[in-house]
Amino acid sequence: MRILLPILLCLISAPALLWAQDPALAPDNLKFSREAFDKNHLIAQVNVATQPGAFLHYRYDRYAEVRRIMNDDGSEYAQLKGKSWRKSKDWGKNGTIVKGDKAAELDNRADVAEVALAEPETHDASQGGFVWKFIEKGEEGDIETYTYEQSREHPRPNGIYPRYTFVKYKNDTDGKLLLYRFTGQLRTGDNVTPIRIQYGLMILLPKGTIIETVTPPPKRKKS
Repeated sequence: MRILLPILLCLISAPALLWAQDPALAPDNLKFSREAFDKNHLIAQVNVATQPGAFLHYRYDRYAEVRRIMNDDGSEYAQLKGKSWRKSKDWGKNGTIVKGDKAAELDNRADVAEVALAEPETHDASQGGFVWKFIEKGEEGDIETYTYEQSREHPRPNGIYPRYTFVKYKNDTDGKLLLYRFTGQLRTGDNVTPIRIQYGLMILLPKGTIIETVTPPPKRKKS
């Protein structure tokens, strides 16, 4: 049985709100998110800009021994750990093996989906080390969000730096925030590509019950 739970956040006191906004805690929140996603079923709704106002969208799933990519055209690809990608509707158990450029493309899409969870890389040492800045607290329906920017010690005046949006769940007492959204840019040589990723996870409980703790937005209809 699958139970979809809306994200409900508790009312937090003023000191707690200030604590959640501390940028020094962003790395801990990201570490907590990595661990939570590693232990459960990661879901990522990925949007990669192909041109101004147009995006390539796909859904990426990763859990246990398999990862999967679902495209808007209905095609599905899955890869069991240590195996080749397959065009498959049953999580890689059956289907046509994919090789060459297509397999490389799928590997790249999987890497893009998890880019927010990877350690940052510097391409310009003159900007110094990485620093975190608190940007804003927001509300989206029944959730409260906390957004941080991963900037640099000497940021470029016109630089665009990645932003991480976290959420906190109702009745949480550990003060940890879970990654909910990432916006940033992919760099290939001198070219940069804007991306936006919404994250979620499903937790498998005893007796097969699945709780989806963060529900990604529904697939958008094509205009």
